[in-house]
Amino acid sequence: MSPRERTAWIAVACTIVVWGYYFAAFWMDVAARQLDGQQILIRFVACMVVSLVVMIGLNMATGVMTRRNIETPPDEMERQIEGRADRIGFRVLEALVPLALIAGLLSAGRIAEAFPADPGGSTALIFANGVLAVIVFTELVRELTHIVGFRSAA
Repeated sequence: MSPRERTAWIAVACTIVVWGYYFAAFWMDVAARQLDGQQILIRFVACMVVSLVVMIGLNMATGVMTRRNIETPPDEMERQIEGRADRIGFRVLEALVPLALIAGLLSAGRIAEAFPADPGGSTALIFANGVLAVIVFTELVRELTHIVGFRSAA
């Protein structure tokens, strides 16, 4: 397994676990009609820190264990896989961001009604987390495309 494929596997696993927790907790808060902006910010920052520490730590540990350097320049196949993953990821992002924003705009009235104590803040939190979910999903698709590319070339 190449260092870049290993990095993709680590990113997929970390993304699913950490951001799966974040979005599950966020949407449970929405369902319970209990949005606390400060709590959500703390959870977001904690998830970012955990993601970074886990990904960097695992990549360093596996690099040391296998004694293969991630700094080596990518070969032609790796560049093609990277380019394909970037193109697919960009297309997914390009399609989903407008859909998320349109869905948010169409739902703004219902969100405001559901959170009468802070309709503006709740709408903003749900909008921002919708866009964040699109970005996380896009990165997941991009990393999975890397894995499929490496596995099909193996």
